[in-house]
Amino acid sequence: MIAELSWLSATTALFFVYICGEIVAANIQYKPKDLLGPRDTLAAASLALGRAKRATANMIEAMCMFVPLVLVAVISERTNEWTQAGCMIFFLARLAFAPLYWFGVPVLRTLAFFAGVTGVVMIFLQVLPFSGA
Repeated sequence: MIAELSWLSATTALFFVYICGEIVAANIQYKPKDLLGPRDTLAAASLALGRAKRATANMIEAMCMFVPLVLVAVISERTNEWTQAGCMIFFLARLAFAPLYWFGVPVLRTLAFFAGVTGVVMIFLQVLPFSGA
């Protein structure tokens, strides 16, 4: 498997970790019987659960850009060292982003976010029709 698809697979596994973080936070806050029902009367999310939900939502948004770009790069055979590095940077940034968000670390979380954006931009620049890649 080429490196970009390996990074995509790893990022998908990481997304599962984000979801598990949200599940753990929900199970700490609510009783199992509350979570098994329709959840119509749940109390407002705690600080930890709110952060976990926002981190997961942010990961969904990030993957909406990352996944198609990786697939376009692979299908169009425009992969190179820049797309590999972009995938790696995106993954590592998102790996750091989750715990930084969960634990409310302000500046480093933002830096991790922008590192992930940098990785996406690196891939994007290689799949542009006029990039010369």
